[in-house]
Order: sequence, then C-alpha cells, then structure tokens
Amino acid sequence: MANSLHVAGGGLSLQVTVPARSAGLVVENAEGDATYRADTLAYAVDEGVVVVNRDTDRVPMNDRVELLTLAMEATGSVHQGINTSLQHSGNGYSVQVPARDAGFEKGDALPCHAAPGVLVMTPLESDVPTTQMVDLRRRQATPRE
Repeated sequence: MANSLHVAGGGLSLQVTVPARSAGLVVENAEGDATYRADTLAYAVDEGVVVVNRDTDRVPMNDRVELLTLAMEATGSVHQGINTSLQHSGNGYSVQVPARDAGFEKGDALPCHAAPGVLVMTPLESDVPTTQMVDLRRRQATPRE
C-alpha cells in the first residue's frame, strides 16, 4: 500500500524510507544511523512529483533535464520546483514535496518508485510515464564503457 501525504513543515510530505534507501538518497551504517542524506529538488507536474538528488555528480544536469522533459511532455505541464531534503521521521525518512501543485491533498496515497538518485511519485492512473522514467534513469546511471 502506498504511503499517504501528511502535513509537515508547512507543506505536504511523504514517507519514503524504503524507496529513498533503494535510490541511494539515504545511506545508513550497520547500526542504522544515516551516514548520507541527499539534498534534493522536488519538481511537480500534473499528477506527479519527481524528487532528484541535487548533487550533479550523482545525477548530472543533462540526465535531470531528460527525465523532467519526459514527464513534462507526457503531462503537458510543469509547476514549481522546490529545494528540499530527506528528513528523519519516526523510524524512517520523509521528503517535503510540492504536491498541491500536482493536484494532491493531505491524505492522498502516492506510490513512490525509486531509481538511482531519483524518486518518481505518481498514482496508478497518472499520465506521468513512471515506468519509462525509472527505466531511463537506470540506463543513465549504468556506467558506459
């Protein structure tokens, strides 16, 4: 089941513990203490949010542009992007997102999909090409010979 948006820090946040670990946005030591938490940017399109590691060594600017262009072309939209970070929340992590711009409200379930350095948050019926974005990011992150 997808996590629901909740109010935190004056905006909407989503619990993203497992996907954030999978995407490498959070790295923990053997004791479960965070040794790395990415500073991120969150971009809204109609019916979707894309969270990207701000570190251009981890997600190069050209890769970010390609991902966001795919989302914008599919939805015909783009809204604000915000600086955000992964915050410790309970036993995991959450991230504040510009969800209202994307058409979401508190309590809405929002599935989160992970790829290296990126989270794509979209409901199942969204026009956002979630699978294509995740696949694209995985190809981008694969070392080229």
